[in-house]
Amino acid sequence: MWLLKTFDELSLVELEQILKMRQDIFIIEQESLFSDIDGKDQEATHLMKKEGDVITAYCRILVGDNVNINRVVVNKEHRGNGMGRELFQYAVDYAKDAYPNKKIEIIAMAYLDEFYASFGFKPVSESYDIAGHKHFDMEYTP
Repeated sequence: MWLLKTFDELSLVELEQILKMRQDIFIIEQESLFSDIDGKDQEATHLMKKEGDVITAYCRILVGDNVNINRVVVNKEHRGNGMGRELFQYAVDYAKDAYPNKKIEIIAMAYLDEFYASFGFKPVSESYDIAGHKHFDMEYTP
């Protein structure tokens, strides 16, 4: 089941699962030393897929001048079945519907450029390093 929640709507169990999944994937699996807990979770909309009591896919959506989709993760045990594509499509559709006149921004790992391009995102920066991995900024303009 797909859920959209504000920070205050998250249960403590959900928050722990989200932070653990982000830590396991970004910091441990990808060996990226950065501060994942950045003070923005409280202002974000949290999109997640739950199977039973387990969060299997997650991202957060931040809104300012534009919409920013970030912290896109799929639980390691649930990869390879299209869940990442389903998660990102849901996030993009939500952003388009909720904020139809805003650009959608992402910071993409360079090796995922074709994945994000398949949703209509275009690079808007040169590549740069974040925690030892090449990234670049991409945008979708409605």
